[in-house]
Amino acid sequence: MKKYLVLGLMGLSVFMNTGCTSFLDEESYGSTTEIFNDESGLKALVNLSYTKMYNLYGGFDAFSMLSENGTDLFLRGSNAPDNAICDYYGLDAMDGQVATLWNHCYKALANCNMFFERLDGTPFADESEKDRYKAEMLVMRSVYLWIITETWGDSYLPMSTDEIEGEEARRSPRSEFYKEIISGLEEAIQLLPDTRTSEYGRIDMPSAKAFLARMYLYNEEFEKAEAMATEVIDGNYGLELCPSLKDLWNDSKRNNEFIWTVETSADDSFRLSTIYWQYYAMFIDRFPGVMTELQWTGYGGCRSLPTTYYISLFNHDADLRWSDLHQWVWYYNDPEDDTSAFPEMKELYVDTALYLSIDPISPAEKQRMSSRYTVFDINDMYDEKGIPLDRATFIGMTKFYDHTRSGNMSDISDRTYPVIRLGELYLIRAEARIRGAKKDLKGALADIQAIRTRAIRPGYEAEMALSEKDMTIDFILDERARELAGEWQRWFDLKRLGKLVERVRLHNPDAADYIKDFHVNRPIPQVQFDGMPDWTTLGQNEGY
Repeated sequence: MKKYLVLGLMGLSVFMNTGCTSFLDEESYGSTTEIFNDESGLKALVNLSYTKMYNLYGGFDAFSMLSENGTDLFLRGSNAPDNAICDYYGLDAMDGQVATLWNHCYKALANCNMFFERLDGTPFADESEKDRYKAEMLVMRSVYLWIITETWGDSYLPMSTDEIEGEEARRSPRSEFYKEIISGLEEAIQLLPDTRTSEYGRIDMPSAKAFLARMYLYNEEFEKAEAMATEVIDGNYGLELCPSLKDLWNDSKRNNEFIWTVETSADDSFRLSTIYWQYYAMFIDRFPGVMTELQWTGYGGCRSLPTTYYISLFNHDADLRWSDLHQWVWYYNDPEDDTSAFPEMKELYVDTALYLSIDPISPAEKQRMSSRYTVFDINDMYDEKGIPLDRATFIGMTKFYDHTRSGNMSDISDRTYPVIRLGELYLIRAEARIRGAKKDLKGALADIQAIRTRAIRPGYEAEMALSEKDMTIDFILDERARELAGEWQRWFDLKRLGKLVERVRLHNPDAADYIKDFHVNRPIPQVQFDGMPDWTTLGQNEGY
């Protein structure tokens, strides 16, 4: 029987491991598939799948745009590559970011299916390795299936590399996706050793269990979600909440909270680029006395900026998730710049050069500041509706600042990014305890307090105190915003809780007038239909 390697415009790029020391090191071998008929070829498919996972969680705009923009938390920045994704106005099947994510996920699934079709008939020198590689691919396949069905709803569920199946691309319901996702993850945890790997970035038992807990939650199997989250939290894996937010997000340090990370190779030949270090940061070099420096100021790509609602979610005095993970002050670091308008800006790395205030500043206070540094208050940054007045000037999120890059403007990085971390498992368990048939509000409160402890500024314990009465779905959604902002989940959270349209209309002034009920699914890209003999076997999503 013939096999298909193309779905829509999805060509297959392949890599093969040729004696590299790490599963992150690959070498291109063109487009032939004959190399996948032996052990080394199948391992190459696994390595390629890890690379594609890095592309999602570190490498390109599409996944971040589709998972964080167009929500209640983020508006489009001045360099947002896709206004339609952010605002829903004009969003249709021709959208490039939608097509990029679709192609990427289906390419990855084609690789997974090819791997499974050839695995049983391929001998391994060490047969015990076969189970490990199979488990890793089962987990990655589940990730791609999850992204697809949550992005496009009922969609094509590829079960093989058969050409006819691929050309017809018939729809399967979301329930069938979750049957495949959950059964695959459950099989993976039967195959993996019950230990934590020593190879950073490689899927292991806690990675599989943590993602399975997330999928149980999405599938509203709350008792299973609680139990699986508990296995990860209490398991003998050496995982622990990082006591310091700054250490948690320190790009030069490892920590025991990140359960599964995406990595790039230490070999310069295979190092990859990343955009997230600048994604949520403003553009600073246009202001007197301040310039981009690798170890100092960061640099803004201005892809996404916070809504005023997002800013309002934090107790700015008490919650270190605000003060430790956002930037609104930059210091004088450019003596060659013209700072004549600011005669009091003299001492490098000490004097303020740029200051953004979340509160209004009085005219008298602005006058006092005028000879010292550039200043913007909340009314300079947003109008009365919360629409940005300057989409390149905003308080940025610093989670992904990256000092591993080779130079001030380089995007070649050694930074790791978390696919899932222990803090989320506490949130999963808390939500499961709130929504389950046997409600456990006391347990949910304990979970929230566990992750909040490190976020409380000493002396502000009363301001951050909670009670069981706070344990509601809306609170969990707000707490997930405070804890997980920017971590590729917000759009999916709003959708799964039935809050997307409501929250966008309330808190996203760019999109409020344009979002419709059908926007809970994205359009299937036109490039997919262009590659089908009869596009109606799949059909377009409602409203597009």
